[in-house]
Formats: sequence, C-alpha cells, structure tokens
Amino acid sequence: MATSDPFTSPAVPTESQFSRPSSLTGLVLLRSMNIGHARLHRWGLQAAGIQPRDKVLDVGCGGGRALARILKSTRREVAGVDHSPEAVETSRRVNRGAVASGRLRVLEASVENLPFRDGFFDVVTAFETTYFWPDLQAGLIEIRRVLSPGGRLVVTNEYADRSASGRWAERLDMNIPDGRALAGLAYEAGFLTVDTSTHPHHGWLRLVAAR
Repeated sequence: MATSDPFTSPAVPTESQFSRPSSLTGLVLLRSMNIGHARLHRWGLQAAGIQPRDKVLDVGCGGGRALARILKSTRREVAGVDHSPEAVETSRRVNRGAVASGRLRVLEASVENLPFRDGFFDVVTAFETTYFWPDLQAGLIEIRRVLSPGGRLVVTNEYADRSASGRWAERLDMNIPDGRALAGLAYEAGFLTVDTSTHPHHGWLRLVAAR
C-alpha cells in the first residue's frame, strides 16, 4: 500500500480534481502532491538514468516538482505537459528560473496529442498520471512517437494494481492496470523492451520501456 496516500483528507476532492486539478481546491491538491510524491519521483528517476545531454519530457507534470528534479540531471531542453491549466501554471511558477532561461517549456496538452515532433525526446517520464488517461494505449503510442530510437519511457505509479487502491479506484474512476497488463500495452504500442518492477517496501509500480 502506498505511504503517501492523497486520499486521507476528511474532505476528499472530486474525481475531476485528481484527473484535472482546477480552482483553489486543485491548487491545494497540486501542492500536496509535490510534497507527497517526492520519494516516488526519486525512485522513478533512478530508473530513467537521465544523462546531461538527454532531452526529457514529463507527461502529466502536475505541480512541477518532478520537472525540478529532472532539470538537475540534464543540461538540455526539458518539457512538461498537463491538460490542467492550473497544473501548467503551477509547474511554471515552481520552475520559473528554468522557464525564464528557456530550458523548460510547460504546455497545456493531452497525452494523446503531444505538441512535439517525432523522435524529439530521449526520455519521457509519467508519474501518477496514467490512471486518468482517456486511452492508455493511445497515450503510449503517442509517447513512443516523440521518443528517439533507443529512447525510454518511465511510468511510476503508487498503485501496482486495482486492489492496492482500495475503494478509491472505483470512487475516482481510475484505470489501474497491473504490471503485466501495462507491459503488454507497451509492447503493443511498439516498444522493443519493457521491464516492470515493484518497490520492495511501498509496493509502487515502475515500468521502463525502450523504443
């Protein structure tokens, strides 16, 4: 079971706030995710193996803290996308220096229609976001499109399967495939190698897929 459960507050935001944060409630949620997902980010980024010359995209960038960590690992361009305007603005604010220098672009966009040319990125990350993709397979195909040959996708989720999320999967209409199902979708999307693992203590799921 995940240790940084965002659903423990007595006043739980609606499903739409988790999939697309908005208004004051969404801003509070984004701030809490920045704090609560720190260890999850670090575990995912360990597998990403970002090098100084890698161009990196974070899909579903949320509150922007994963972007801040990514920026420390590469000297090249970093981008983030989210379909929530509040998440985009929060990510820009958290990383205002990198935005001002031109190293970071944060755009409002969906995973099914990424505003980048084919093969542009060396690494794509996705933290705690696949649960709410309208079409998981379409998202994986689109991510593969923007990855360079040999590029890699790292998906990191708190919940390794639907049962681990308890009642929240149904309440928030979350799509939570287990590692085997997610790996199968990645192969079907055209990735050449796929590896999944679970965190030994927290039970988090991590997928690394290479184009």
